[in-house]
Amino acid sequence: MNNKEKVYWICQLVAWPLWLSNDLLTYSLEFKETENWVLVLNYFINIVLSIFLTHQYRRYVKKFNRDVSDYRKVVPQVLLTACVLACVMTALNIPFDVFTTEMEYPGGHLFSFLFFWGKPMLIWLILYHMFQYLETTREIAVEKVKLESLAKETEAKVLRAQLNPHFMFNALNSIRALILEDPDRAQKGITQMSNILRSSLLADRRQTVTLGEEMRTVDDYLALEKIRYEERLEVRRNVYPETTNCLVPPMMLQTLVENAIKHGVSKPIKGGFVSIESKLNQNRLEIRISNTGILQDTDSGGFGLKNTERRLKLLFGEDAEFKIYQSAKDVVCAEVLIPMENPKPKEAPVVVNVE
Repeated sequence: MNNKEKVYWICQLVAWPLWLSNDLLTYSLEFKETENWVLVLNYFINIVLSIFLTHQYRRYVKKFNRDVSDYRKVVPQVLLTACVLACVMTALNIPFDVFTTEMEYPGGHLFSFLFFWGKPMLIWLILYHMFQYLETTREIAVEKVKLESLAKETEAKVLRAQLNPHFMFNALNSIRALILEDPDRAQKGITQMSNILRSSLLADRRQTVTLGEEMRTVDDYLALEKIRYEERLEVRRNVYPETTNCLVPPMMLQTLVENAIKHGVSKPIKGGFVSIESKLNQNRLEIRISNTGILQDTDSGGFGLKNTERRLKLLFGEDAEFKIYQSAKDVVCAEVLIPMENPKPKEAPVVVNVE
């Protein structure tokens, strides 16, 4: 017996005796000549009958899965059932009362009997359907949350799965140019590519990774791009150590860095820079990626860039933010803001320049 069943039976076994105790008191005062054991027997018989009849109605509702959410169907059903139960209890009580008490056949008091039994039956039915309605609403809400959670998890997996092929294509192009020109560097690049692919495969099984893990993937990717662009690519890394254990979506930073190079650094003849900064500020993780370039239509940034904000909100809620803007004449900035629960005190940042 589960908790709901226990509560139901406790209510049945407590409420009906309490309600009918008033009936027992009234009869004991009105029919003083009637022996007490007869009145008590009548009292317990009525308790058993009330519990039995209302329980049979409950079984009927459960067996036929009656819809309790449509009041247009429930209200007539409750009123009709209350009348039927009141009639049954009246039909059983009148003969017993005539037989065991000095009461004459109460034909003139028929409506009084019907009202006496109709009132508790109606109250019981209203309370029962109210409980059923609230319980059904709660179950629907719980099921909706589960479905939304499953949908978000599925969508996040789809987003990650679609990001990886785009990244792999660009990274392989970087290595291909070195195979004949510099085999040793190409071999090193393949090792770095292997590290990135390993991280990518692991990322598909996880919703989030630490910023430190993500930065290692970014470093490997930048090393490959450094082979491709050489002195045309300048990398600046300004990361507070306190942020390395913060959680971020897997492959998110790599996607933003990839877009920064593809749509920014690769355009000018002299190349440009990519700057990665992170810090904790007012209970939020702030990640800023700046690069040489001029902001065009953000839709041209590729699938990953368009879906960065969507991924953030799926994982961290509506407080998470992503924005990209022109911060200076020739500098584009992408900012990621992730709400944090327990930020640590700030420390000196780690600054790395890759020439």
